[in-house]
Amino acid sequence: MTLDEASSTLSPLPDILSHGLVAVSTFGLLSFFCSTSLFLYLTYRLISWHVRAEIKSPPNQFLLLIYNLLLADIQQAIAFLLNISSLRNNGIIVGTPTCWAQGWFVSTGDLASSVFICAIAGHTFASVIKEYRLPAGAFYCSIGGAWIFVYAMGALGPLMYGDDFYVRASAWCWINEAYSIERLWLHYFWIFLAMFLTIVIYVGVFIFLHTAPHSSTAHKHRTELVHHGATPLMILYPLIYTVCTAPLAAGRIFAIAGHDVPLGFFVAAGTMIACNGWLDVLLYASTRSDIVFSENPPGENTGLETFAFLGKGGRNLGTVTTIEAGLPERSRSFSGSFRSRFGGGGGSNGSQEALYGMGEIGVKGEVTVTVDEGPMTPVGRDGRQVRNLQSRGSERSLEDGKSFRSGKGYDTWG
Repeated sequence: MTLDEASSTLSPLPDILSHGLVAVSTFGLLSFFCSTSLFLYLTYRLISWHVRAEIKSPPNQFLLLIYNLLLADIQQAIAFLLNISSLRNNGIIVGTPTCWAQGWFVSTGDLASSVFICAIAGHTFASVIKEYRLPAGAFYCSIGGAWIFVYAMGALGPLMYGDDFYVRASAWCWINEAYSIERLWLHYFWIFLAMFLTIVIYVGVFIFLHTAPHSSTAHKHRTELVHHGATPLMILYPLIYTVCTAPLAAGRIFAIAGHDVPLGFFVAAGTMIACNGWLDVLLYASTRSDIVFSENPPGENTGLETFAFLGKGGRNLGTVTTIEAGLPERSRSFSGSFRSRFGGGGGSNGSQEALYGMGEIGVKGEVTVTVDEGPMTPVGRDGRQVRNLQSRGSERSLEDGKSFRSGKGYDTWG
């Protein structure tokens, strides 16, 4: 097949590409370095956890989805990193292994990144709202099916059209402009579908949590969402992906429709999509650090309690109760302090009561009880929920329906 001018070798590079591809290559290199570093770190962790574990159990599903997203980001970063070859040769040389490889990695990297970002959105919805996770076997089959789909979409074109499929496409190598229908149905249709589903899912999660009845589980999750700073995450996850991916996808669709798109637009859009890798690393490493950087194998608890936004530590929600007891100077030299922690907290209030001794032990102490109110059931040190908290004394109701228990206690010693 004879290539037209838009798909043929371009040498020397025009100024817009000789300067613009530097930015595309630089951010591609940054994304490659960040994605590869975290991917290798997680590989080491997964292997070491498996070797040390006495009882073998499936890894955390959310962690595996991030792991596969990093693999997709690596391939996407390689695609834009290969523009270094064009800068070195001062031209985009069609028919070379580098050009074909770049076209392949653009197709598979972009699509795989979109597929796994959408998969993470779906998993978040299922685990947070429905409290459901796929069985391990079905989960692994889903991941395998996703990669088969991605590589099938990338391989169909070359199998049908040979070496003329991946050639120059404006600013770098990709699918031949003559195959505009294949561009749409083998690539951009699925990217736009994944983008649409990702936005709908996160918006749906956000709306569902904020409109749920007070008595429902979703209302409890809404309180967790606010406490952990996770509200911005409902916006950041789809926003970063859409901002990085949509410009290039829209430009290609605009070109498929028969319009001329300037090289400067492709350079700017290529720079943005080349940032996908390092932004994904920054986003997931900073917001899901409890899973990504866990010293021990993380459990399957991947709800909102693992969110930590920009350094705001994710803590289990519930009630913090601090009880401090002190003795006056005239009493026997004895002091005690008891602290019971049931999770995270919110506002606080205090209560003081005097303790008087019994018999010959004339001990008078002061007890300060500080209660940090929270919406969830208390959690003990072993991580289990404490169903009932009982103490001697009286109980009075607070305005918000929670209860506060207090009482007098006595210690005697001989």
